Amino acid sequence: MRDQNQFRLLPLDGEGAEALQRVGGRGDLGKTSNLAPPHQPCETAPVSTTHPNLTRRWVWQQSWPIALANAMGPMVGFVDTLILGRYAGTSALAGIGLGAVIYGIVYWGFGFLRMSTAGLTAQSDGAGDDTAVQAHIFRAVPLGLTIGASVLLLQALLIPLILGLYTASPGIEAEAATYLRARLWGLPATLGGIALMGWFVGLGQARAALWLQLALNLVNAVLSAFFVISLGWGLWGVGIASAIAEWAGFGVGLLLALRIIAKRGGRRPLPNLLDPTALKNLMGTNTNIFIRTAAMVIGFNFFANAAAGQGEVFLAGNHILMQFINIVALVLDSYAHTAEAAAGAAYGSRNRPRFDRAVRLTGEYSVLSALALTVALYLGGPYLIDLMTTEPDVRASAKAFLPYCALAPILGFAAWHLDGIFIGVTATAAMRNAGVISLLIYLGLHYALEPRLGAQGIWIAFLLYYVARGITLGVAYPRLRNKLTLTGHSVAVQG
Repeated sequence: MRDQNQFRLLPLDGEGAEALQRVGGRGDLGKTSNLAPPHQPCETAPVSTTHPNLTRRWVWQQSWPIALANAMGPMVGFVDTLILGRYAGTSALAGIGLGAVIYGIVYWGFGFLRMSTAGLTAQSDGAGDDTAVQAHIFRAVPLGLTIGASVLLLQALLIPLILGLYTASPGIEAEAATYLRARLWGLPATLGGIALMGWFVGLGQARAALWLQLALNLVNAVLSAFFVISLGWGLWGVGIASAIAEWAGFGVGLLLALRIIAKRGGRRPLPNLLDPTALKNLMGTNTNIFIRTAAMVIGFNFFANAAAGQGEVFLAGNHILMQFINIVALVLDSYAHTAEAAAGAAYGSRNRPRFDRAVRLTGEYSVLSALALTVALYLGGPYLIDLMTTEPDVRASAKAFLPYCALAPILGFAAWHLDGIFIGVTATAAMRNAGVISLLIYLGLHYALEPRLGAQGIWIAFLLYYVARGITLGVAYPRLRNKLTLTGHSVAVQG
């Protein structure tokens, strides 16, 4: 899962305008494109010290730590599924399958904390505005903590309400509720952590993102095994282990952020941190990303609900396959994250040749990796399925639909790659529009195919959803690029 606005030149005067550079006024990309205008036009573009050389080697050096960090994100679910599948049985496995999907509603629903922070930070870094770079993190992290704490306090109302939207059996719903009540204690740290991840990505600090995820996954693996195998806590055990691990990762992320700030010259005065205009423009960017992400969450949860309607065995097997897709998707998303940093910095420094090169180099890696991952998943998937569950029926169901799962990387790489480019330049209205349109296409395909093909139709429609996301963003890309008018080596955005 993963995976977020207006063109206008705005008058800038000092740090108070650092937010204005991030989100613009009116434009043709969906009327509210929020493509952040660069700083004042100039003949010589400023060069980001964070991204001095845009080469294939640099793309690889940035992408592999992000790939590992991203792959470790769903590794929390992978480890929990592995432990429950071997020590708690089919009912617990189906319960975490539903519970993890619901938790993902919140996680992905507030993904704008990472996406907007990454794009805006990259642009500010490219423009050489370190005050704005710091302002982004001091806005995003407290916002994430506040949202997470609010959801936690409202869980008694939200959990039954959300479970009522699904068609799972009462037993599976009860298991999912047990998992969610434990896991939500880590939500404030989860959302604060993804804001930190966005800041790290925007600055090209890939290894910081990796260290955060390493700490989180190490704590989760140890505690989940101890709570389930030694103490017999079942779903509550893996949920509370994940919550504790999220706080551990968040703590490590804060320490790394403070270290990066110190290396960049220390804390800067932020007199306009709560500037109303800056916050209003930031809200516009985040709203577009939220709508786009909500459309994706609806799509993925529609797929999960369709799977739940096929019975406990299919749902359990499908959950295993979704762990594969999550890992593959986030590995491919590493190149999108690199594109966010490189394209965003190029935009902030008004350098279109660098922007074009960022798109091309990250695209090359994305295509090649998608091919490799499709082959690896098709050949290695059966062994991973046997590792993750001992239930014969669940194994058979997962293996029957593995070929569909293996097609996700090659059919979806364009969607992930273009996401990164659009996030980097904060062209979030185009992403919003593409997200809504592709969701409508997916729903239409599902209702056309599922009655005729059953479970196979569910998977075919889901794969075509990836294709629709790539096509709708691809249609908007030429218009986005044409808004960057080349003048020497600088870029000006026309209103």
